Amino acid sequence: MTGELIVPGYFFGGYALAFGLLWIAAWAERRSAVLAAVFHTLCGITVSLTTLYWFSASVAVHPLAWYGVPLVVAALLAWRGWHQQRWVTRVDSTGEPSFGFLPRHGLAVPRDHPDPWPSRATVEFTHHGHRLLGIEYSTESPYRDENFRRKSKLAEALGSICSVVELRIPNVPALTISPKTKAFASDHFTPLEDMRITRNQFSWLRPDTTLHEFEVDPEFDRRFSVYTSDPEFAREMLTGEVRELILNDRWFRVHQVAFREDAIWTTDTGGLTEDRMFDNSRKLAMLAAAVPSAIWEKWAGDRRFRSAATSADTRYDAWIGKRGGFIRTPLNRRRDARDRQPVTSVSLTARTLTALALIVIGVGPAGNSIAVLTGLAPQVQATVSRVSEGGTRHCVTTSGGMSCTADRAEVDGTYEHDGSTREITADWSQNDLPTRGAVVDIAVGPFWGHPGYQVGSAFAAVDLLGALIWLVPGLLLIKRTYFPSVPRRVRKRRETLAKV
Repeated sequence: MTGELIVPGYFFGGYALAFGLLWIAAWAERRSAVLAAVFHTLCGITVSLTTLYWFSASVAVHPLAWYGVPLVVAALLAWRGWHQQRWVTRVDSTGEPSFGFLPRHGLAVPRDHPDPWPSRATVEFTHHGHRLLGIEYSTESPYRDENFRRKSKLAEALGSICSVVELRIPNVPALTISPKTKAFASDHFTPLEDMRITRNQFSWLRPDTTLHEFEVDPEFDRRFSVYTSDPEFAREMLTGEVRELILNDRWFRVHQVAFREDAIWTTDTGGLTEDRMFDNSRKLAMLAAAVPSAIWEKWAGDRRFRSAATSADTRYDAWIGKRGGFIRTPLNRRRDARDRQPVTSVSLTARTLTALALIVIGVGPAGNSIAVLTGLAPQVQATVSRVSEGGTRHCVTTSGGMSCTADRAEVDGTYEHDGSTREITADWSQNDLPTRGAVVDIAVGPFWGHPGYQVGSAFAAVDLLGALIWLVPGLLLIKRTYFPSVPRRVRKRRETLAKV
């Protein structure tokens, strides 16, 4: 059975409008929380209606869904906005930075700098013995000059809200470690990682001091760029243990890290969410614990920091606690053990809803087709009431030209079931169409929709392939989200270490 064709302009236009509303909401956040909430809600409603329109091309969408789904999405967005605004008050926050650096024109400047960018939100607190600082800021600065205007507009178009997470350390020279794109080519194809690296580079805060490139070893240099104000410090800092952590932890594959004076920090394009604050600070704490005590003693004169850093419990459950809820906490623990990035509440919700939608679209047609192909579908004798030869072409314009489909031949019939007369429509071979009034055998799909098929025809196999286009991606998305496997390159590394 075939569904209605969608109009590409409505489909792509709906998602384009949603993107525009989301961009306006991000712009409005700097001016009015109420205005931002309105545009976020409109964005959610637009996405919902466009997605329902997309699904209606394959399945019958209940009329209540056109009202209920947008309202549910809007409610979820409102709840998330409220939750995001309240999480800062749940930690022991001072509100003003007591260490670290502030953003200005893509640089991390000292707290006493006379002209830093204004921050959108600041949170500082102590966690497992570490002092942590988070700052949310915008790349649109009231202090920008004409030379910076063009770069600023580009940054705003790509995402103007950014965040930096900092961890307090003893004073050390400046050192930056940045992942390279296409570092695994041609053995591995990593477009999503490369996209995240590129995206985070727009918010990357570099130390406002002179840095020189530093070469470590061929393998490390192939995947990361290192710059430092003191080559001797970089040589002693990047020990085998530190390099092993950076090379093998997937988080470092998409995040730049910087040391300078009393802070380690990393930046992201996007707001300072609770997940981002705790996930990023955990990785920074793990890096600090990997640095030998001799480094802190020699360069900072601090003999106690190493002990404090190694005693901090950086296991996922201990560091994150129950913030992820009863579903996300065990899920992210599993993902962390298998070297996969943790999922946020928004990401998990979006993945789950998308996967379920794909599965719902595909499971019914797939089950009906399989039942017909295996002979498990019930067969009835129906009296033909109408015959359609099909062949009507439906064409739409796509980027590749005209795309056309033709209707299948169909027969409408009636049959008796449990003392009542039921109607059914069945796909039929165009060369074997029965006459009106004839009695024919029809296989009836056992699941919702109950489509009819000509017994012995190939239409059930064709519909099964069409259903798998929806079902397989949905199942794969569920597996990759909830039951991820260890990445292939990690398996290879573990196998290599096992042979040593």
